[in-house]
Amino acid sequence: MRRTLLLTSIAVMLAGCAAHSPMILKTTTDVTPVAQQYPAHSNPVLIVEGPLPADIEYEVIASVDVGRVWYTGADGILVLMAQRARALGADAVINVKRWRQPSGFAWAAPHGQGQAVKIRKNDKAIDLSSLGKMI
Repeated sequence: MRRTLLLTSIAVMLAGCAAHSPMILKTTTDVTPVAQQYPAHSNPVLIVEGPLPADIEYEVIASVDVGRVWYTGADGILVLMAQRARALGADAVINVKRWRQPSGFAWAAPHGQGQAVKIRKNDKAIDLSSLGKMI
């Protein structure tokens, strides 16, 4: 009985190994696609903590969740988000949230979440680099 309970407990813990689970054992990037995928690129990606201005028309491509397994700088999470956004063909990651939580081998590993977007129209030619970080 105890062995069955132990094995069931281990299976449940391993099943919950998503980007924000405290049980991750490697740096993780989870993506939930929303729209069609665009070709990957190597251009800088805009990282913004809030939404884009109303003048900019965009399409949400995916929700991106990232998590590190060890202590690192919080900007490393932004780099992971930008890398994943480039692979999806996104121009920006908006509504970015960052925090620290226990993870794998650390008590305060950085984690983050945002929405990868494709910019469709920038009518007023707004300088995107003035809105956030270009990575």
